Amino acid sequence: MRESWRRIRAVAANTFLEAVRQKVFAILLIFALVLLAGANYFAEFSFQEQFKFLKDLGYATISLTGLLVGLLGAAQLIPAEIERRTILTALCRPLRRWEFLAGKYLGLVSLLGVMLGIMAGVFWLVLRWKEMQLIAAEGGEAQVVAAIRGEARDPRLWQALLLIGAKLFVVSAIAIFFSTLATSTTFVVAMTLMIYLIGHLQSVAREQWLESGEKAGWALQTFLASVAVLIPDFNLYSLIDEIVAGNAVRWPATLQVLGYSSAYVGVILVAAACLFEGRDL
Repeated sequence: MRESWRRIRAVAANTFLEAVRQKVFAILLIFALVLLAGANYFAEFSFQEQFKFLKDLGYATISLTGLLVGLLGAAQLIPAEIERRTILTALCRPLRRWEFLAGKYLGLVSLLGVMLGIMAGVFWLVLRWKEMQLIAAEGGEAQVVAAIRGEARDPRLWQALLLIGAKLFVVSAIAIFFSTLATSTTFVVAMTLMIYLIGHLQSVAREQWLESGEKAGWALQTFLASVAVLIPDFNLYSLIDEIVAGNAVRWPATLQVLGYSSAYVGVILVAAACLFEGRDL
């Protein structure tokens, strides 16, 4: 196991360095500029509305940027290696296919983790900058200053960041799964996006399956059951919207979603490894 972990880390490090050499971090600069520019909008509204706007903009930008990087990065990992035939060189060494797959995934999520950390740091700086602006504008009244600091330093925002990361890791695992089946990046992106969209309707399929009983035919029941079991429920991550809106979300609920995400990633990666083992390269 120690040797396996060493090989997985080597693949992960190589994947991370290859991704960093691409123009990924230019997206981070765009993120910072958009967020900083957006911080000056709606200055005529109350500070609660200004912080609400900032949080909506910030987390939407983080989610969209991470989704694009994770999706496109995962879609290119294995198909690009097969197209360049470099995968044959890698697998000629004492490197098992599942180790190669695990290393690729860990390299990708490492990149996503670094990007999320940088974007979260920029977001924190923007919130603190806005906090100082608003305190200076409000004249320093103690009650108002406390309310502004409460909005700018809301610890629940870390829960939202964790949930965004978990969601992106699930999407990346799905893209890795489809990349073991196809050589076309377009196919991988299209299938992953389809699963992503269906995942937001998964709860509807589950409710219909549980409520249909004997009323529905076996074909419809099988379809609804398949969607409910196989497709991840992305509605669970709606807790992010609740946090950004200022509603209280208990940590046990967040931890349950993180546990669900970890379990789904584990299952989908095992399935991907099994399919990759039997693939003719």
